[in-house]
Amino acid sequence: MSLLSFRISVAEDLLKSNPQPLSSQKRGRPSLHSIDKENLAPIPPRTAPGPAPSTNSCFYKYDHWPIHTEKGRCRNPGCSGYTRITCSRCKVRLCMNDKNNYFTSYHNR
Repeated sequence: MSLLSFRISVAEDLLKSNPQPLSSQKRGRPSLHSIDKENLAPIPPRTAPGPAPSTNSCFYKYDHWPIHTEKGRCRNPGCSGYTRITCSRCKVRLCMNDKNNYFTSYHNR
């Protein structure tokens, strides 16, 4: 028996004695194409901002007080900042800090 035929017979006997399927998983970070779409959590859609309050309540000059609430976008046109200040009467979030005092300018239009 030649050395090559001996090695082949030993390799065949080893494969027959412990039949394990070859792993099809790759090592490392998965590619974007291999990620199952079913395993990913669905991304919730963004909610549209609520309707603007009526002009009667916003421009009524009394009882507008800034109160602290949860963080949200400023509703002043042209402002894209976040604020924690809300008008107690209008329920509109408006920036009110050293740089921007949209709370006053919004109600005095």
